[in-house]
Amino acid sequence: MSAPHSPSRTPDEWIALRCQAGEQKGFEDLVALMERPLLYYATKLTGNAETALDVVQRVWIKVFRGIRSLKDPASLRPWLYRITQGMAVDHIRQDISRDRAEEAHAAGFNEAADVSFTGDDAAAIHEALNDLQPKHREVLVLHFLEDFSLAEIAMIVGCSEGTVKSRIHYAKRAMKEILTGGGHGTK
Repeated sequence: MSAPHSPSRTPDEWIALRCQAGEQKGFEDLVALMERPLLYYATKLTGNAETALDVVQRVWIKVFRGIRSLKDPASLRPWLYRITQGMAVDHIRQDISRDRAEEAHAAGFNEAADVSFTGDDAAAIHEALNDLQPKHREVLVLHFLEDFSLAEIAMIVGCSEGTVKSRIHYAKRAMKEILTGGGHGTK
């Protein structure tokens, strides 16, 4: 590939543009960059490493076929996570209207009762993630481990920012219960 034309583009944008141009090495670079984070995310969503491998394989097929439809190369990462989330949810979905109760609850969300964790809790937190409901696990992974904004998470999981805030709140509360031995909020 020739030298970049604009120094303001991020490495993710260049990879997206290379993939959109059909460059084989661009796809190899994309997989090398994003395979592990997407696999981790899919594993946390599905609760099963083998299922996550299947999900991520289907993600790569969809990405390969649909990368040219990505309108904004800067949104490559949220687009990949959205596809992964959709594939994982399709795999585990039993109730299409899983957000109805949360949407109503989001209006009464109170951030004052926020829970926080220390850096010393990292290993225990990673283990406790497996005990959360998938909808809670996904927002915590996206927010705290993948550093997505609330707006990006809302786009990835397909709900409102209020629902994301609500899920993060209840997920953190459930994590606190799990970590202190209460075990509430489990799958």
